Parts: sequence; structure tokens; C-alpha cells
Amino acid sequence: MRPIGGDVITRKDHFTDQLPEREANIVSGDPLALLRYDIIDPEVLVNAREFARHNDISVSQVLISQGIISSKDYVAELASYQGLPCLCEQSDLENFEIDRIKSGDRHGSEVFADEGISENSGLVSLLRNEQIYVALDVLHYDESTLQLFFSSGQFSRDRLLLITPEIKQQLLQRGAQESRLDEAVNGLANRYKGLSAREKTTYMQKLVVAFFCGLVVEGLVLSPTGTLFVLGGVLNLLFLSVIMLRLYAVVTLVPIASRSEELKQSALRVRIGDDELPIYTILVPLFREHRVVGQLIDSLLALDYPQHKLDIKLIFEQEDEVTLAAARACNPPPCFEFVVVPKQRLQTKPKALNYALPLARGRYVVVFDAEDRPQPDQLRKAIAAFAQADFPTVEPGADLRPLACLQAGLNHYNIDENWLARQFTIEYTTLFDGLLPALQRLGMQIPLGGTSNHFRTDILREIGGWDAFNVTEDADLGLRLARFGYRCAILQSTTYEEACCRPRYWVRQRTRWMKGWLQTYLVHMRHPATTFRQLGVRGFVGFQIILGAQILSLVAHPIYIAFMLYEAFGGHLFEVAHSLFGQTFWALALGNFIFGYAVTIWLGYATLERRGYYRLMWQLPLMPLYWLLISFATFRALFHYVIKPFHWEKTEHGLKSSGEEAVRQVARRI
Repeated sequence: MRPIGGDVITRKDHFTDQLPEREANIVSGDPLALLRYDIIDPEVLVNAREFARHNDISVSQVLISQGIISSKDYVAELASYQGLPCLCEQSDLENFEIDRIKSGDRHGSEVFADEGISENSGLVSLLRNEQIYVALDVLHYDESTLQLFFSSGQFSRDRLLLITPEIKQQLLQRGAQESRLDEAVNGLANRYKGLSAREKTTYMQKLVVAFFCGLVVEGLVLSPTGTLFVLGGVLNLLFLSVIMLRLYAVVTLVPIASRSEELKQSALRVRIGDDELPIYTILVPLFREHRVVGQLIDSLLALDYPQHKLDIKLIFEQEDEVTLAAARACNPPPCFEFVVVPKQRLQTKPKALNYALPLARGRYVVVFDAEDRPQPDQLRKAIAAFAQADFPTVEPGADLRPLACLQAGLNHYNIDENWLARQFTIEYTTLFDGLLPALQRLGMQIPLGGTSNHFRTDILREIGGWDAFNVTEDADLGLRLARFGYRCAILQSTTYEEACCRPRYWVRQRTRWMKGWLQTYLVHMRHPATTFRQLGVRGFVGFQIILGAQILSLVAHPIYIAFMLYEAFGGHLFEVAHSLFGQTFWALALGNFIFGYAVTIWLGYATLERRGYYRLMWQLPLMPLYWLLISFATFRALFHYVIKPFHWEKTEHGLKSSGEEAVRQVARRI
């Protein structure tokens, strides 16, 4: 946020002169000027008041967010001036316990409403010796709005307390943690029966799997050749659908010149001024991220968005004291808020996000990961895209479902770390620059990535937030949005993150992803007819291709390779089959094998060229080896799904050897 009162903010400890007459007139009737003319430059006070009025925020929020005065000093000064008690330190909370959170905006309306109780209010009801006190958070209630409480006659001065935002957060953590924790874990499962992975598989699903396995075994006994031919034919058709999707993606790829011009024109049309920007909430779940938390804070502060309209929640696990201490040591500005998730047996990222979601103050909310480096203008682009979606241009075949989520592109900043990092980058570039835009053009649901998802907050809450039991919560959420009648779209912005390039951690990460894909597929196939009705023909087919066929192809790929090697070493690989069935089977199999590799490499080449990653082109022929690694992780995921379905295998960040150079690469790109 641009500093008020010029480039330099002045704080005076011994300023004793009276305000000039012109400035006194400007702040006439404002206790703020009388309260602090002796410690803050009067010009800064005047500008703060005007800035607050222009942006419809409290003066206290301007002064505290700019670092002109700390929240503790502000509360102490205001309490002394008004003759009110205050809570500024942890020790002040002794003998107080939270009663409930009252609803009410910063202007004091609906203070005593019994319904619509919200944790976003600046009011907290406290108990002490069976007496009820109303605590006011100074970011919501400053001197001017405080007068409304006194004039209303509904408040007794001896029952009012002033608190800092930090103390309010501690009170909320203490008073609501049990109920909010239960809601974070079980909210979706309790609210929408059958849409959570809390129950692994239904009785009917187990029955279908058992019936299918029995049918295959019986077929292999009675007619092994015919059974293998039928199975191979079905699998080949599924694999062909995946190949055709990739082919569609590459042949419909928008030329880079046209895309650049389109984006340029779009940016010119939808530039929104700072005054009109809404509050934007950023959720960042952290666990064992002490290595990168400092870089994370720097990256978020580099966003081109007014700080006083940022609501950044850094979410910590209670036992992760090291990361919490590292974040506190960075001393981030007041737009950052630390949310500590109480210890619970289930420890997943979606549970942490659900725990923090009720605290979100923004109209929009975005999820970032600890190592993320989003492009500075990403939030503004998201606001513009949502604004354009509210007034769509109706065209033939346009998707008119309400826009609920924008997925920014993901890519990596440590491309040259090793072979695994290069292959990971090729995979992400192909997915986010090629496949996902193709799905959007086809009107199919987009499988969200785990970061840089921008949501409308009200819709996210409406559909139940994240599934705490799904270890790939993003893919599930994208599909659930589609089932509720909403759509996701691609945001033309990139978040750069660290490619997981240590084999041990890469396998663990990919195992979790594939286990989550399997969870998602089984959850949304509990009632196939309902899913079909909600998604429609196109959406349901896309769901089968994106999740079902992809999982099957990864399972079958190494088996197919092993079978081909067996045939090759036996000298039978190129023998002509003796039957029409055999010739057809091998024609489909070899066609899929060759055509699939060719199309995937073509799509990789096209998307790498758009990114300017020419140095990765020579890595494209090695992609099949990378697929075998993914297949290994998929088999591991199947095993983990049986023995520990909800276990979250943590991805370690900050392990790259070229950290400083990686950051410089990001700076050059953005």
C-alpha cells in the first residue's frame, strides 16, 4: 500500500504544538486528532483520516497497517483517552473466557442480533466472574465509530473493553476451536451425505468390484483368449480417449502471438482502481516450512494489491512451533494473521483450510502453498476475470454457469535442478498450458491444482469447503463445484513453485496425489446416475477420461511395457497374429502406444515453445521413463489407500541447492 502523507511517514514522540487552523478544521470533531497530535505528525493524521474515508475503512486500520503506530500502543492510547479498560497482552486474558461472537459491522449496526453470528465481526462477548463484557477490536472500531456505542445507550461503559486484533484472534482460537475443529473435519460429511471421502467405499461399490473380479476370473478360466481380448479392447478405447483429448489440446492451442494480444487488450479493458478493489483473503497452510516462510512472506508482500485490503491467514499446526517461531521472527505487517490449528488425529491440508475459512474476511479467497511465487498482478487479474464473468458476452455454445473458481497456471522456478525437476516442469507446462485450457474449451470440469485457486468465498462456503479426508482436495473440489452447477476457468497468470526433485519426496508426493484421485473417483461414483444427471453427458464423459481413464492408464502402462519386453525377448513381438481378433487387438495396442507417445511429445513441444523453455526440448523423448515413475507411485497409492487412506505424506520444501538463483529466475520471468 502506498504510504499516506508522502514517501516518509513521521512519528513524533514530543510534538507539542497545536494543530494549524486549516488542519484542525479538517479533523474537527474527530477525537483522533486530540488523542494523538502529540505523538504523530498532524499531516499524517489528516491524510490518514482522508485515506480511511476514501477507502471506507477505519482510521485505526490505516495507522496500524502503515506501521505508524502499533496495535498495542493504539489500544493503550485510546483506552486511556476514553477511560476504558483494554486487553493488549496475553497476561491480560486471565480470568476471561469467551462467551460468544456477536454479529455487527464496524458501524455498530445489528450488534445485538441473535442470528448471523460471524467470526468476522469486531465484537467478542466475554465472561468474567459471570459478568458479560463486550470487547471491541480496534481494526473495526476506532474513535469515531466508538461514539455510536456511547450514544446508543445500549452499552454500559463499565462493560466495554478494547482489544488488539492479536488478542481477538487468541480469544477466537480459545473459544471456538472445539466447534470449529469439528466443523473443519466433519462439516462436509455431515452437511452433504455421500460427498466426503470419510467413508472409503460403499457396500454397493464393494459388491460391484467383487462381481467384476469374479467375472474376469471366470472368463479367464473358460475362455482366456476372448476375455483378454475384451479387456484389452475396453482399455484401449479408454486410452484412446485420453490420447484424443491431448490431440485436441495441441491442435486447438492458441498461437502465442494471438494470445499475447488478447491478454493485453483484456488487461486494458478491466483495470480496476485501488478504491474499488474488495478485500482479498489469502490462505496459506504451513507445516514444517521454517525454511521457506520468510521467502513466502516476501512473495506475498510483493503482490500488487493494497495491503489494507489484504487478509492473509498463515495457518500453522499446533505442534509445529518451529515454523510459527520463524514466521513471528519475520515480523510481518498487520495484514498477516496467524491461525493455529489445534492438534487432532487427522492432519491434512484441507482440514487446516477449513479451520481458517470461517475467519476469511474477503469477498474472494485464494490458496497458496508455502513455496509459491505468484506473479504480482495475479489478484488483480482474478478480480477482473470475476468482474467480466458477472456480465458475460453471450455467444453460441458459451458456458453460462456461474463462475466460482479461477485456476492460475503453475510452473517451476528450479527447472535446472536435475532430471526429475525438468520432467516435472514439462508435465506442469503440458497440463496447465495445454490440457486444462482444452478442457475449458470443451466445457468440461477442470481438475484444480493444489495452489493458486481463486474462489468466491460465499460459494466456497455454500458447497462445504474442502473435504478434510481427501488427500488431493483440489481435484475433488473442482468436481464438486461442477456438480453444484458452478464452473471453473483458467486464469492467465502463473504461480512459480519449487519442483519436488528429490526422488524420495517426489514419490511420496505423487503417491498422495494418486491416492486422492482414487478417493475422488470413488466418492463421485457412489451414485453414478446422480453424478451423470448433475454433470450432464459432456461433464460425465470428461470425468471418466480425466480421472478414471488416467488412473487405469497409469496402472496398465508398466504392465503393457513388461508384456512387450517379454514378447520381444521371446522373439514373438513382430509376429503376425493368427486370428482376426489377435490382429485387431495388436493393431489397437500398437497404435495407442505409438500415437500416444507422439501426441504427448507434440503437446509438450508446443507448450514448451510458448513458455520459451527451449532448453527442455531434448528431454521430451525421455517422458516415458517419467511415466513409469508415476505408475510406480500409482501402485504405491493403491496400497496406501487400503492400509492408510487418510495419511498425508508431507512434501518437503526448501531443499533445492540453487535457491538464490531460483529466486532470481522468478524475478526475471515476472
